[in-house]
Amino acid sequence: MFSIVKRIMKLAGDFSGRLKWAILMSFFEGIFIVSPVILVLFAISKILNGTLESADVRLFSILVVATIFFRAFFRRISDGLQSGTGYKIFARERMRLGEHLKRLPMGYFSEGATGNVTAVVTSDIVFVEQYSMNTLSKIFNGYISVILGAVMMLIIDYRIALIAIATFIFSAFSLKKLNSVVIEQSKKRQEGIARLVGSVLEYVRGISVIKAFNMVGERSRRVNDQFKEYRDISINFEKEFIPPFKKFHTWFAAGISLIILSASWFGFNGSLDMSFALMVIIYIFQLFTPFQTLSNVASQVRIMERGLDRYDEIMNAKTIDENGRDIELGNFDIEFRNVSFAYENDKVLHDVSFKVPQRSMTALVGKSGCGKTTITNLVARFWDVSEGEVLVGGVNVRDMTCDSLLKNISMVFQNVYLFNDTILNNVRFGKPDASMEEVIDACKKARCHDFIMALEAGYETMVEEGGSSLSGGEKQRISIARAILKDAPIVLLDEATANVDPDNEKHIQDAISELVKDKTLLVIAHKLSTIREAEQILVIDDGRIIQQGVHEELVKQEGLYNTFWQRRTQARSWKISSKESIKS
Repeated sequence: MFSIVKRIMKLAGDFSGRLKWAILMSFFEGIFIVSPVILVLFAISKILNGTLESADVRLFSILVVATIFFRAFFRRISDGLQSGTGYKIFARERMRLGEHLKRLPMGYFSEGATGNVTAVVTSDIVFVEQYSMNTLSKIFNGYISVILGAVMMLIIDYRIALIAIATFIFSAFSLKKLNSVVIEQSKKRQEGIARLVGSVLEYVRGISVIKAFNMVGERSRRVNDQFKEYRDISINFEKEFIPPFKKFHTWFAAGISLIILSASWFGFNGSLDMSFALMVIIYIFQLFTPFQTLSNVASQVRIMERGLDRYDEIMNAKTIDENGRDIELGNFDIEFRNVSFAYENDKVLHDVSFKVPQRSMTALVGKSGCGKTTITNLVARFWDVSEGEVLVGGVNVRDMTCDSLLKNISMVFQNVYLFNDTILNNVRFGKPDASMEEVIDACKKARCHDFIMALEAGYETMVEEGGSSLSGGEKQRISIARAILKDAPIVLLDEATANVDPDNEKHIQDAISELVKDKTLLVIAHKLSTIREAEQILVIDDGRIIQQGVHEELVKQEGLYNTFWQRRTQARSWKISSKESIKS
């Protein structure tokens, strides 16, 4: 039990002092819980001796009210210190987790950890936040009651005290067995939650593909199987939990019965004052109650421990910029030196070297899967190179923190993600402290101000998660506005006009022109006509640079670029054949 107390204290950090004060308040509360027993003894003794007077009744009443008041007083202070502190601790931990996640390599999220991360954020942290402070209180109240109760019983009668202590000892062994069962079952339960969450996320994210290929039944069965598996785990948890739980409470039932019989016997044979015997019989039901509640929190404690284990696993994962330093760059050129890279065992880039001069445009051209996107990901250090170096401003990106690198980079890709927030806040994501005037100016440059103002709530319009309430072209222009607002000196662009209609293409092309002014631009080209003015074109094939130059040079050479250009020229002149020519 105390292991969870130690972990929460460690997690609390600067807030641990408040929790220690709360524990001290719980101790005083425990004293005032026991105090009425002394008062009962006082009253019974007076009654049996026939010496109870009205003054005694007044004193007794005043003292009872005082004990109730002080018990409530210390309970209130303890709860105030614990509850408020608990929310503050986990508000801070959520921010720490977010900061940590953004510094993990992308490979961490592609290796099956998404379900685990989601489970930690949506269930583990929430569970610990809700129950940890209350659990701390119950644990300390339970053990404090044991100590104070044992001391009181020793004062009253050592024989009764020995029975009570024996009951505590035997029940403690049962509690240990109960904990071992809960530890084993909690681990299975938490792993089941992670698998279930991962399965549900996969189903929801891929629902359009699942429907398109008529796989709804097959995929829903897989999700249903995960629900059934978790159901079976939960049922088995209860089956394993009940026997030691019953045994734990059986010891208390036996101990209470034996103490009542013993107190009665000792009282009638004269070896124990009858007032003490009556007090024991009245008090014994309260003596064990706080300790009995520990069985009820045992499962909560183990679930919390397992949740904190998974939280620690994430927080202990090595960040990609663990040894990085905050560096201010003097220039913003990009250079690859003999870079090779592999996703696990799949090698994608082979000894790639090139340089993008500051304030110039370099285009990457090649077939799908040749390594173009990987190159931009390595610049932003979403991944680390297997061999070689990536330099930005003459500094190896491995020597920089993610913040000091990414503050100099804006990214605009085809797959735009907007948050479930207002359009204003989605644009401000590029610069959180931007004024309204700056946001509007960026949106005008991105050619999205007019359609935003046409919306009912304007910039305060809520965007559904992922931007599903907006068209593809509208989302793209908002993402460009975000990048314009950030005004980073380096722009990574996965040509945003590749999959949009002609009307949106014009608006987006105008917006991009505003974005890339005087920037170091690295663009993945899908339409060769958009990169004719590039100072440098790199033709990538199978992870290697096979051609390099400007458009006029490359189009005259035999090679992949010329082949692409010819195909593009032929594609412009295509037309649909008439029905008659198709039939013939």
